[in-house]
Amino acid sequence: MRSVVISALVAELPAEVVSDAALAAEFGVAEDLVARWSRGRRRHESPDGEGPAALAGRAATRALAARGLEPNDVDFIVFATNTPDMFFPGSACLLQKEAGCRTVGSLDIRSQCTGFLAALDASWRFVATGMFERVLVAAADTPSHFNARDGRTPHLSCSMGDASAVVLLEAGSGPGEVLAVNVHTDGARHTDYWCEYPASRHREGDGWEGRDRMPMSVVEAGLHFPSANLDSMRDLALERLPEVFSSTLARAGVDRVDATLVSHLDVRVEEEIPSRLGDRAGRIETSSLVYAGGASLPVLLAEATADGRLQSGQTVALLAAGSGASWGCGVVRVP
Repeated sequence: MRSVVISALVAELPAEVVSDAALAAEFGVAEDLVARWSRGRRRHESPDGEGPAALAGRAATRALAARGLEPNDVDFIVFATNTPDMFFPGSACLLQKEAGCRTVGSLDIRSQCTGFLAALDASWRFVATGMFERVLVAAADTPSHFNARDGRTPHLSCSMGDASAVVLLEAGSGPGEVLAVNVHTDGARHTDYWCEYPASRHREGDGWEGRDRMPMSVVEAGLHFPSANLDSMRDLALERLPEVFSSTLARAGVDRVDATLVSHLDVRVEEEIPSRLGDRAGRIETSSLVYAGGASLPVLLAEATADGRLQSGQTVALLAAGSGASWGCGVVRVP
């Protein structure tokens, strides 16, 4: 199989920055309570009518321009999102339109918090086997449109923001090389962090006239908004991430990495995981932004590369865990 590199990496954030004070006023709570959830990190929010495909479309345009490429040079699109623009079709189809790509195949990845890792895992195989020469991989989430804004789950609204990132994968070696990716799931823990409605497994009411896709009882109970058990998510991450970190380094053929990027909805994981990984993890890097779902890791990689915390060619591990329940690790060389 061919070696595969990240040949371009671009993050795209919405223009609006929402302060802790603004959210505190919206929810009618003390600002220091919001700050406890945000930990002083920046929060971006997309305007009404703009979903993940629009964010990723702008990032894709910039990524192609950075490589001196045209939209027609993309052979396949893989899009990871936990907050799709609509129930269907998938956001990958919409990204194809937004980026102006020719008619190509597209694939949506719904692996939630580990979405970018799952998308990277699938995409590098497409290139490594020679199926495609160039794959556009996007991760974008707009939780500001998805979380409850009526005070039911303020810890989610206050600790999350919108973001996107795009990478281009091509055959090659050296800086940007994808060395290994490893993702796991445990569906028995799917209620740790989930959103049940709208759902295709329920048939509400009797007879055609009595059926309702979104019964008022569901809306009143808030089942169409996400809910999270942060303690359970933290426990799983601290248990599983050290294991997948070690196994992925072994798969990549490296003993240690220069830095490890950690992304998790519960910032306690980011604070506690360094002691669990040891010196092999190198320097631990976390984002200056609040959590953005599956987009968090590639945005952090772009952020740390742009501000000089990471140097081209360094080896980094990418760690994430969350909804699914899912957890995973990737090892790459900095583009």
